[in-house]
Amino acid sequence: AFGLGAKVKMAGMSKEELMKHVYVRCTECDDFITDKILRLEGKPYHGHCFFCQGCQKPLANTSFVPPTRDRPDVFCVDCYQERFAHRCTICQAQILPEKGQAESKMLVFLEKDYHVGCFKCKDCGCNLREGNAEGNSCFPFQGA
Repeated sequence: AFGLGAKVKMAGMSKEELMKHVYVRCTECDDFITDKILRLEGKPYHGHCFFCQGCQKPLANTSFVPPTRDRPDVFCVDCYQERFAHRCTICQAQILPEKGQAESKMLVFLEKDYHVGCFKCKDCGCNLREGNAEGNSCFPFQGA
């Protein structure tokens, strides 16, 4: 791929100059990447330099949550959920996906978040998502 002139020119280069022409630098550590390149939004990383901003766990071979305009950091799924998951108004626990599910189920009522199971009538305790008990006039739990 290189012509004779290029070979002669490259032969006279220092190792550092030659590496600049052959390899890219890691966005995180600024060293040359001489093996696999991971790219996120076009930026190159070493596998060991691409890690969760929460727990520092390498993300090269696992699921992660990419950055956004408002949140420039990359997180593993667990750290992302720990920091950003909605909390239930009633029990204060995080509203997370059930095991084996990719998305969480939650109810939003009057701009407050609820686990589906926590959204109950303050009088009879029936789950309001399933309907009221015996035709009672049910109202959301006091947290609403």
